[in-house]
Amino acid sequence: MSADAKPITAGPQPASSMPAPASGWRRVFVDWLVVGGSTAVCHVLGAAASLLMRMALSPAQMGVWQALKLFLSYGNYANLGISKGAAREYNVALGRGDTAAARRGLDLAFTVNTATSLLYAAVLVGAGLWIGAAGRGDWSGAWALGLAAVGAMAVLSRYVTFHVTILRASQRFAVTARLALLEAVLTLCVGATAAWWFGLPGLYVATLVVLAASIVFVRRHAAVPLRPAFDAAEIRRLVAVGGPILLAGVVSSLFRSLDKWMILAWFDDREFQLGCYSLAVMVGTQLFGLGNMLATVTGPRYGEQFGRTGDRHAVARLAARASELQGAAIALPAAWAVLLAPPLLAWLLPDYAPGLAPIAWLVPGMVFFTLALPASQYLVAVGEERRALAAVLVATCLGGLGNLAALCAGLGLVGVAAATSFGYAAYFTIVVGTSIWRRLDRAARGRYAAMLALGVGPTLGLALWWSPVVGAGGAPAEPGWRLVVLRTAGVTLVWAACALVAWRRGGWRAAISP
Repeated sequence: MSADAKPITAGPQPASSMPAPASGWRRVFVDWLVVGGSTAVCHVLGAAASLLMRMALSPAQMGVWQALKLFLSYGNYANLGISKGAAREYNVALGRGDTAAARRGLDLAFTVNTATSLLYAAVLVGAGLWIGAAGRGDWSGAWALGLAAVGAMAVLSRYVTFHVTILRASQRFAVTARLALLEAVLTLCVGATAAWWFGLPGLYVATLVVLAASIVFVRRHAAVPLRPAFDAAEIRRLVAVGGPILLAGVVSSLFRSLDKWMILAWFDDREFQLGCYSLAVMVGTQLFGLGNMLATVTGPRYGEQFGRTGDRHAVARLAARASELQGAAIALPAAWAVLLAPPLLAWLLPDYAPGLAPIAWLVPGMVFFTLALPASQYLVAVGEERRALAAVLVATCLGGLGNLAALCAGLGLVGVAAATSFGYAAYFTIVVGTSIWRRLDRAARGRYAAMLALGVGPTLGLALWWSPVVGAGGAPAEPGWRLVVLRTAGVTLVWAACALVAWRRGGWRAAISP
């Protein structure tokens, strides 16, 4: 926190009071409806695009693309954390009502972000040229061209992501929702078509087209004007602020991709195995996208609250209440995924059959991971990023050991998914225990645990009990579509009953009343 921020108040406040962000819970719900509506549409479009791409590409080709996307995601961490530091400073400044100094930091972060993304692209292009010249393996040409293409994608993607970060910090969620819709439509129309006609090279070109269109959009709707700037001392300060956030993000990204790397390192037919496992990844990514959408709306409000009050306990209570809504929102889609995804994907993509069983094993872990988002955002907002880093480091070690044990035991892709879920559950436990849990009083802790258990437990537990997936590495059972529909309706009714109890007994109806 900056030196001129308000001092931290001592002691927790009563848990009985309903904590609320500066803009109020009604505004949060409105933002959730705006972003949630667009996210729902994007998920439908994204699922359609993913299925079409898997119909167009073989499992091995999809495995190559999944691995290349990992390199693209790592480009988000090439700027040494300065963009995260500048965004956090901007959030806190919004709470104080003084953004002039923070605006200067955004210009500096923009300059460093551009330079480092170009450097990262040069490394990827060089790696692609080296692999292409070596020419080892059946897939060396695909890897070479792919790495070169991802280098260009990294530059464009970092430009878009930087602007999106500022838009979210400014709480302009309607603009980011429109951008997400634009990208989803273009990915479905351009990406799926190009992959169908031209394979992996067509997919590379289509992705660049989507990114170029996104750049045009964010330039027209930029939250603040950005210009090149340089100040070595201020850059070092912002890197010091954002460095721990960046490092936690790097390890978190590795944590989320650990299962994929283990598959690539362990199996001889790595491209095929990763391509099949991508079905579970696809389902998990959709769930994470929903949870991340909710966290994206509330996350900037933690920093704003801290800048306004300087009270870590108040921010913790706010994050705990937001977690209640996040748990209830993610439980039903997770239950649907467990029941519907295996039989549906078995019918649509029979060539990917080995990737069906891991779905039900990975979904619970993804729920734990999304429920950990408010706690990790709390740590960033109040300047305790090192705790977030420690949590994800420990969980990564546990997840890696679990994956190794599962593979050594011959449990295959199902073992990888189960070990990954174990790692996500460990991460949730550690990050919550070292963040908001220690800032809550006894009553608030009881409410937090009870509301999460009510929101998630009965719905997801029943879905897992009825899951059509059987055996370690087996195929989905065939319960018949009538039974699948009945079970889906059953978990939906259970979720509705739990949500109604939480709504009436949790104080939310009064919190959003005009």
